[in-house]
Amino acid sequence: MTNRGLKRSQRQEKGLAKKYDGKVSPGSGNGWIHKNDVRNDEFSFEAKTTEKSQYALKLADLRTAERNALLSGREMVFVIEMGGRNWMVLSQETFDTILET
Repeated sequence: MTNRGLKRSQRQEKGLAKKYDGKVSPGSGNGWIHKNDVRNDEFSFEAKTTEKSQYALKLADLRTAERNALLSGREMVFVIEMGGRNWMVLSQETFDTILET
């Protein structure tokens, strides 16, 4: 990742932590304790950023992020920053749970 990309990623993670009253997981990409990038009491956020106009979302990435979230007792939200906005991807089960509350 370029220095510019790293700064964008860090800015995205800090912004998510602030907005959703969470914490950035230090070393989330290389650590073993907290694998997803940001977490609060309810959600575990896996954050990605791109300057391109597309992002290849892979089933394996979603499953890994979901597994990491569930291991910590949280619901997974996969966040892609693209085009200056964050786009949230979550399972239908998680969405249904949110609607019920």
